[in-house]
Amino acid sequence: MSDGQSHQLAPLSLTQEQLWFLTRLDPESAFYNTTATWTLTGPLDTDALHTALARTMDRQHMLRTAVTEVDGVPAQVLVDGVPVPLAVSDLTGLPQDERAAAADRLEAEDVHAPFDLHTAPLFRVRLIRTAADEHVMVFVMHHIVADGWSLQVLIQEVADLYAASMTGTEVELAPLPQQFADYAVRQRERLAGPRREKLVSFWGDRLAGVPAALELPTDRPRPAEASFRGDRYTFTVPQELHLELTALGRSAGASLFMTCLAGFGVLLSRWSGQTDVLLGTPVGNRDRPEWSSVVGYFADTLVMRTELADDPAFADLLTRVRRSSLDAFVHRDLPFRVLVEELKPERVPHRNPLFQVMFILQNIPPRRRNIEFAGLTMALREDVRTTSIFDLRLDFFQSEHELRGQLEYNTDLFDRATAERLAGQYLALLADACAAPGTRVSALSLGAPPPADDFGAGFNDDLEEA
Repeated sequence: MSDGQSHQLAPLSLTQEQLWFLTRLDPESAFYNTTATWTLTGPLDTDALHTALARTMDRQHMLRTAVTEVDGVPAQVLVDGVPVPLAVSDLTGLPQDERAAAADRLEAEDVHAPFDLHTAPLFRVRLIRTAADEHVMVFVMHHIVADGWSLQVLIQEVADLYAASMTGTEVELAPLPQQFADYAVRQRERLAGPRREKLVSFWGDRLAGVPAALELPTDRPRPAEASFRGDRYTFTVPQELHLELTALGRSAGASLFMTCLAGFGVLLSRWSGQTDVLLGTPVGNRDRPEWSSVVGYFADTLVMRTELADDPAFADLLTRVRRSSLDAFVHRDLPFRVLVEELKPERVPHRNPLFQVMFILQNIPPRRRNIEFAGLTMALREDVRTTSIFDLRLDFFQSEHELRGQLEYNTDLFDRATAERLAGQYLALLADACAAPGTRVSALSLGAPPPADDFGAGFNDDLEEA
């Protein structure tokens, strides 16, 4: 558990418990690492950075938490005396044209290295010096102690505390009257009574009769054993289309998330030939103000169902998706793991239960992507993850002036050209839906058909004829 003295045992949250089980199945896996890499420009004081990390660890209990077992039951345990996990690598001795590649290798090593859940801390930071005033800083955390929101909290606190250390002043951070362990206790208490029964009843009705899997055409047969190798294709939504999507959603009382989700459901229905599409989407679960600044794994997954059997007009589908999304969010308290245990859906080997495709729209404030403090400028870089737990995962990153998409795909199943084609057809479909929202979803354009020798050409030609 570490050489420190442990205390304050608490139960795992139900979502943490799921990750604990999954990690025990493959302890050498890095699938459940969450990462953020930043470039730092300006004079950096390594001692001040170490101090800022140490103070953040004192404040955020999950940064000093490990997982232990008591009578065979996993529990989270706070550990005293945990060293600050800051590694410093100086590449300035290398020829300048070799430094970037060397930094990338170090980053990849950290990102893909597993954690031992019994040993705190379950996060690490590597600082890579590439020039006198240029550094790369890599944060890696196991999901069992942090979600994506937590990474943003951690970075901002470290920046604030670093600036205070450099100036010799005190910084006023929001007090933390509760820690993640309090959330885990509360979650279990809330699901110990009638609330659980009501949630199970709602989701049982909502997901009655769903298909066992989304059968997308693939470039290769699904392997007997998944490697979870992945790659990403990034694209930008044209600004005019971004504005049109926002306006279309507003006209239906729907968010941009709902509008893009409806379009993605239509596209996957057209590709699969199925009229019942299930997608997963994360939910933050930080519904109390005191949890907004707490590092922990609050996030869980909701199942979003899009039904298209009656071939509705896109405007009608958007209204339907809005209503079902709001219902899902109201009933988000039932963890995905418990949902699967209770509903016992039909399982397909080597596939995630209920859904195999994720859809995410993230609102990351610009100040969190570019932070300036104490003479330093930090800029968030793309991460270098090359795994794909799901068949597909579509992330949207929205800023004030841009909507950017990132399609992660399982390379056991799909080629890059297929990911590019799917993204192109998605944009074409969204543009047609904005231009004529009264069009039935089966008639929405997917753009120009691909060349005849491309994957799925006959399949997509049939879609165009429809």
